[in-house]
Amino acid sequence: MISDLQAACLLAFNVWDVNSAKAVVDAAADRKKNIILQTSAGIYSQIDAKETRAFIKSYANKKKISVWLHLDHCKDMKIIEDAIAMEWDSVMIDASDLSIQENIDKTNRVIEMAHKVGVLVEAEVGQIKGIEDNIDIQEHCIASREEIRKFLMEADVDMLAVAFGNAHGIYKGKPKLDYDMIDYVAQLSGIPFVVHGGSGMADGEIKKLSQKENVKKINISTEVKLAYREGIMKSLKDGLLEEEGFQATLVEKTIYEAIYQMVFHKLGIII
Repeated sequence: MISDLQAACLLAFNVWDVNSAKAVVDAAADRKKNIILQTSAGIYSQIDAKETRAFIKSYANKKKISVWLHLDHCKDMKIIEDAIAMEWDSVMIDASDLSIQENIDKTNRVIEMAHKVGVLVEAEVGQIKGIEDNIDIQEHCIASREEIRKFLMEADVDMLAVAFGNAHGIYKGKPKLDYDMIDYVAQLSGIPFVVHGGSGMADGEIKKLSQKENVKKINISTEVKLAYREGIMKSLKDGLLEEEGFQATLVEKTIYEAIYQMVFHKLGIII
């Protein structure tokens, strides 16, 4: 996985079941692009991890692309330990709400577990907030350069997410991203820089980010969920939810198409 991350910027899409995963993988296969599928900590706790791992591996092979499984934003060490045992390709320990030293110490504990079996570790410096938190994303979501330097000196992490003006959710206005921060991290380390909050970013912004030499992973979560909602709303508009003649497969097909089209579009933005 790390060689592929070093070679190109990969888009990472959050999924929650086989159907959402299938729509994302199909779009990636048609674009002939490798991708990352992510499960949040909450979703991981609800799915059958062993069966999910088996399906993704089998379906990716069938579609002749590489698909990696990543545990996104997790604070629970037990969940991280389980994901490592279930052969997730990478895990994210999110200890960004702790002091920088506590963040380093917790990250290093995860690294010790994960690297023994070849699993990559992503961490975060600076809290990447959600839009729903009603904060000024343009001023208050910038990580400290001193903390980034300290973190990279003391934690042998494989990927790093940094708060540089980005946020989760759909942006209310255009975010002011600190591109100098990306360059600063590149000067300190050659590890992949992870962009969280890719949902709602303008196509030009995503393309610009993907062209940065060290930006190797861009996360898209909210737009996958909104595409699912779009499929439901179209089903309602088209009368597919009426009781008479109701066919669940027609609704599922409409949802699938909405997710597929969104992912197909996003993958066409990056090089």
